[in-house]
Amino acid sequence: MKVNVKLSLLSLLSLLILWSCGEDELPPPDISGLQSPVTLVRFDRGLMALDTADLAADLAELEEEYPDFTDTYLRFILPIRRGDFSPEEQNLMLKAFLTFPLITEVDSIIQQRFSAETLEEQRAAFEQALRYYRYYLPEAERPDTLLTFFSQFEVAAALYGENDIAVGLEFFLGPDYNYQQVDPRETIFSAYLARTYTPAHMTAKLMRTLIQEEVPSPHGGRLIDHLVYEGKKLYLLEKVLPYTPDSIIHEVSAEQMDWLINSEIAIYAHLQKEKMLYSTDATMIKKMTLPAPSSQGMPAESPGGAVNFLGKRIVEDYVKANPKVTMPELLALTDGQAILSGARYKPK
Repeated sequence: MKVNVKLSLLSLLSLLILWSCGEDELPPPDISGLQSPVTLVRFDRGLMALDTADLAADLAELEEEYPDFTDTYLRFILPIRRGDFSPEEQNLMLKAFLTFPLITEVDSIIQQRFSAETLEEQRAAFEQALRYYRYYLPEAERPDTLLTFFSQFEVAAALYGENDIAVGLEFFLGPDYNYQQVDPRETIFSAYLARTYTPAHMTAKLMRTLIQEEVPSPHGGRLIDHLVYEGKKLYLLEKVLPYTPDSIIHEVSAEQMDWLINSEIAIYAHLQKEKMLYSTDATMIKKMTLPAPSSQGMPAESPGGAVNFLGKRIVEDYVKANPKVTMPELLALTDGQAILSGARYKPK
């Protein structure tokens, strides 16, 4: 009899814990037995240590140490390794880059803000996310190297070589750095994007790069296909970063996140009223799903891409209605209407 009482109490306690967490806040899975080790590589330090007085020899040594990334960097990120430039011209351009005042200033800030300890914390956070990634997508390739670089504000994160990943540190200098001073005409330095250029966003941006490779593009050209496509990426990102604030997952401010949560019914009603959900207007779809100061046809306090939040909610409801679906099976579904129907979605 005592055993039954204990079991009843334990069952009640478990139910209370689950209830207190909320229906959508079940504890993350146990990944204690999964490993996905990551080595940190400081390419940025090797690059900035090049001797501009003997650039050809030093560059050859750098390329010998980092053969895959050096070639990728010089071909696609700067880019100076092109057929229409002679080796001498390439070296002159690299020297100009290494000595350009903006580059030396950014390098100085990077050294101040990214100590060995800080970067180790970033490496560990990325490694933890990869362990969750392995849990949900056991067959997916995972990088074992996190390489740091910086360029002319071109790339925040990129895969290279044998599925290794590189992070552009200049995109994570934090709110104290005025990105608009670089070039106020460039969209990437706009406040709604620069707000995410902080160390707190680094792991999420790295994981976004990996997830982008694993989620098939929508086969249909309707808004419903695209918003569910974006929703699947957000859903997986949230799963691999279970302790990360929603505002970072969605790359919005805390106030905008509150607006999204409180406006789900209004967003859905707007799409239905304007008959947008099944529209194939490519221009409209881009405006509705891509980053922007606010969402077209919605209040100024709305973030750009508000419909993507709706996409994630539809995906969440689909998983609840189909609890046996695995993550690979979910990602393979490319018909947005089928997911919407299978979700039995009702906005809250």
